[in-house]
Order: sequence, then C-alpha cells, then structure tokens
Amino acid sequence: MSIRAVSFDAAGTLIDVKWNPVAIAVEAALKTGVTLSDPQVAGETYGRMLQSRWSHFRQLNLQRSREVCDEFWVELGRDWLKVLGHEDHPIEDLAKCADDIIFGEGSPVFRLFDDSLPVLDSLKDRGIPMIILSNWDVSLHRTCEMLGITQFFQTIIASLEEGIEKPEKKLFDIAASQLGLPTSEILHIGDDPLADVHGARNAGFSATLIDRNSPSNPPTQIQSLIEVLDLI
Repeated sequence: MSIRAVSFDAAGTLIDVKWNPVAIAVEAALKTGVTLSDPQVAGETYGRMLQSRWSHFRQLNLQRSREVCDEFWVELGRDWLKVLGHEDHPIEDLAKCADDIIFGEGSPVFRLFDDSLPVLDSLKDRGIPMIILSNWDVSLHRTCEMLGITQFFQTIIASLEEGIEKPEKKLFDIAASQLGLPTSEILHIGDDPLADVHGARNAGFSATLIDRNSPSNPPTQIQSLIEVLDLI
C-alpha cells in the first residue's frame, strides 16, 4: 500500500502548545496595570466564566470568522474586568496585551518542534500533498501563519469550524475529500491514540502515533517526525 499524502495533527505533533487562557488573562491584566488583590482568585473567576461560555464559543466558530471569535474574547475580558471591579480599565489594552502574549514574536504559547520544519520541507520537496487536521478553533489558521507553515499545506482543517471533532469519521472524510485521494493512501500523524490513531484508522486512513517521550518505539509509533520520512 503506497502513501501519497500526509495529514498532520497540530498540537503535540507539529506545534508545541502551552495554551492556558486563565494564565494569559491574568498576565495581561497585570501587565496593563490592573491591580489584582489575589491573582489566583481572579484567574479562577476567569476560568469559570470561560467554561460557562464555551458552548457559545464553539457555535461562533461555525461562522469561520476570526473577527467574530476575537470579539468573544474581548467581551469575556470586559465582563471579567467588571466582575473584578475594574470596569473602567481599557479593554483594548487588555486585549492587545493578551494578543501579543499569544501571537507576538517569541510567543511562549506556540512554537514549532525542532523536527517540524525539516520534515515539512522534505515532504514538500518530494511533492507529497499535506494537510493539517486538528481539534482546534478558528485561531489555528492564524497560529500557522504566525509560525510560517501555512504554505506547506493544501488545506488546514480546524474541527470547531466544522462542528465535529476527531475521532469522528466525518472529519477524516472531509480531509480525504480535500485531498481527493482514497483514504488508504493517506497517512495521519498525531499524538492522541483515540482521536488520531483510532479515528484515522476507523476512517480508512493509515495512522502513526507520535510520542516524543516514549521509552519504546513499536512499529506503529514514532518518537520524532523525522521518522515519517521513512514511512512515505
């Protein structure tokens, strides 16, 4: 069986993610001059507010609009400041600071693994079509742009924009239709045994688990993306 295309999960596979919205909100507040008598309590308040609105955020992602989803975070921040008694604090300052933390130069939130670019470059040179298929929100597109990897992919599929998530077969079907190839000719690489491996195989894909910290290396598992080059 020949592999003619590769589908990548994003978080934990290509991108090292340290996404903690509570910590980001607290850091942005402190950096923009908000006095927090107890940062931990303030963070817990933000976390509860975010959790209560998460289903709404998921629905907003179906619009596939960065602006719409960005406004969600602005409104959440505004309401959070009001609950904390800082309703007069400029929400624009808080939003810009949080944005800089997440997407600014040297972002501590998102970075490529050291083996990501060499593998993407090699597969591109071989003429192998590639896509990203990830359980992520609309910000996946901006994250890939910030990291300079959008150019490598035929398409980037964020699950929240589709309204379904891995391991659901339908999401993999969407990926296969974008590639225009039989599922048996697509290799999916991801770091989640259920979402990536079980989900992909259930949809007819080939699948390999990447576990960078595993002491062993079974035949269907890799420790580095460099090993993908031997699978194509």
